[in-house]
Amino acid sequence: MNSQQADDSLIDDFEDFFDRSLNGYVIASPTGVILRANARVGAWLGYNPEDLTKMNVTDLLSIGGKIFFETHLRPLLHMQGMFDEVALELIGSHGKRLPVIANAMERKDEQGSVMFVRFTFFRAVDRRKYEQNLREERAQAVKGLRSEQEVSALREQFIAVLGHDLRNPLASIDAGIRLLAKRPLDRRAVAIVDLVRSSTIRMAALIDDILDFARGRLGGGISLDLHPVLLEPVLLHAIEELRISNPDRQIKTQLDLPLPALCDPGRLSQLVSNLVANALTHGAHDGPVSITATQNASGFELTVANTGLPIPPSVLQNLFQPFKREAERASHQGLGLGLYICAQIAQAHGGTLSASSDHASTRFTLKLPA
Repeated sequence: MNSQQADDSLIDDFEDFFDRSLNGYVIASPTGVILRANARVGAWLGYNPEDLTKMNVTDLLSIGGKIFFETHLRPLLHMQGMFDEVALELIGSHGKRLPVIANAMERKDEQGSVMFVRFTFFRAVDRRKYEQNLREERAQAVKGLRSEQEVSALREQFIAVLGHDLRNPLASIDAGIRLLAKRPLDRRAVAIVDLVRSSTIRMAALIDDILDFARGRLGGGISLDLHPVLLEPVLLHAIEELRISNPDRQIKTQLDLPLPALCDPGRLSQLVSNLVANALTHGAHDGPVSITATQNASGFELTVANTGLPIPPSVLQNLFQPFKREAERASHQGLGLGLYICAQIAQAHGGTLSASSDHASTRFTLKLPA
């Protein structure tokens, strides 16, 4: 093959590449008049390539695209001789829009005058869909963030209502009952005052439970006031309160707690009180409630055990969920939040609370790290 044949072959190959490329090619005059377009652009837009030579490049653009071309792209071409990766929409003969990515470059002669401009168009349907999906997902994320912020504000308001708007009136009722109790009253009035007082105490306990639930489930978790403390006096105080209120029940303790532990003593006392009260309520009335606690360098372990009917497996697996109560057994009056709150207190300390039950006994085990 001689040099002329090689040149002819290259020209043929260029012509084939130009016309059969997967991308759209347009060659236009400096003023934008289309001099040549390949078959791919014609197929995309529903034109014969020859028909396109009667048009201007801007005739292929949407109205927004025309404005953008004249105000941005044409000046950019004059200043730097090219632009690349510009998202545009071509308009076909049928009016259908085709998203494309456009590149353009000026071809200049030796004197620097523009001879023509080469345009390359890449179909961008999938890319536009991807970008649209990104925009929608971003809008959804922004909406979700706003919704979460609104929910967070509502949580804070809810907790504030529990902590202030319910507790304060209850405190006023309790103060009034205390004042009445100091006055001379007949036997019936004393009974009514005692009844209201006990109802007030029970209502305060329910509010405390709901407040802990709100903090644990809706807010940032149960807060702790951690400091080193000897655990044995804390546990004995909580247990002694229950001994006094349950004089006919046998409560056994075996505590070996020689070391101070970093914990919230108030919360730990609340946990132990709930577990022991739960054992007294659900355990056999003629059987003991046993509390054992040990401590070493690796941590602290507490077990509260009672005899009586075992907890069914179907109940046991959801025992620490809120508002779960044992339908098979007599239950104390409450919302079913006690064990859930105990588990949240254990979790806030970095520990675990577990339960097991068989015909011999029901056991709750608390494990806290050192």
